[in-house]
Amino acid sequence: MANPVQALNDNFFYNSMLARALVPLLPALNRSPIRMWLDKLHEMDSSPEEMGIRNDYMWFLLLMLQSKKVSEPFSNAPPHELQPLRTILSPKVYEEILSATDRNMSWLEHVNENVNSNQKPTRVSSHPAKFFENQPLPKNGIICYMAAFSDHDF
Repeated sequence: MANPVQALNDNFFYNSMLARALVPLLPALNRSPIRMWLDKLHEMDSSPEEMGIRNDYMWFLLLMLQSKKVSEPFSNAPPHELQPLRTILSPKVYEEILSATDRNMSWLEHVNENVNSNQKPTRVSSHPAKFFENQPLPKNGIICYMAAFSDHDF
């Protein structure tokens, strides 16, 4: 069985890295409070209960960043001591963020619509300089490719 404290930390640091990557996409006015929240959340690791509270805040912050709509409690600097999120968050704010996230993520439902599950992917063989010309281009978003090289034949 996995260590519960390690699982809390792994989950938190994964979401934290995603959140930090999304912060620059916010208007400059919203970035400073979000960075203060991220710093505050990184300090919360003294007990499993505190880590659970920290993870709830991080998860909700990540939802807000994904929806590009920052509101309470993240629109201001964090308080000295954090209460559990469910005790301070109004149901209206929670519902707004979940609805906005659903709208922003609806494109995922259509990703594999044009893919035939019986069809094997075709390999395009070309010169390495032509690599980018053979890659699909998204309608929205960005592309990131990584290359690994080896002198071993497989």
